[in-house]
Amino acid sequence: MKATSSKLLSGRKDCLDCVKTLIGRAQQRVYIIGQDLEAELYNHRDIYDHLTQMATQNRKTDIRLIAHDTRVATSNGHYLILLAQKLPTFAQIRITSDPDHRKFSENWLIVDDDAFMRLRNPFQYEGNFDIDNRLDCRSLAKDFIDIWEASQQDQNTRRLSL
Repeated sequence: MKATSSKLLSGRKDCLDCVKTLIGRAQQRVYIIGQDLEAELYNHRDIYDHLTQMATQNRKTDIRLIAHDTRVATSNGHYLILLAQKLPTFAQIRITSDPDHRKFSENWLIVDDDAFMRLRNPFQYEGNFDIDNRLDCRSLAKDFIDIWEASQQDQNTRRLSL
């Protein structure tokens, strides 16, 4: 069994570099959960471009985003919202509705089956990430899916057809 080594993150630049690295290596699945789609970390054109390319080249792409509140991201414009509106088959946004899940204060980025970033203190940009750690990644993905199934579709980010 291969030993994994979690790397610490401290500061916004570390976290942003980690997000871009992990999403840049994504091939099929990206799960994100946080407070408000964290524009400082996820609202970047290169992230949008990679996820769009991933979705258009792989029909098994699965991009799921969970937030507590998307009103600020919606009103300010956010690439992940645009992605979900442009490619709703591959990218979906939900909001937490369960009172216990609304207390969730971390930020997770889970990529494919083996990489993740976990910010235990997202407001201070403190946490860790790991690449090539299938066991912890699967555990986080299972918890993410549990929250996903208890969440509801976000009405703020739906594209209106006229």
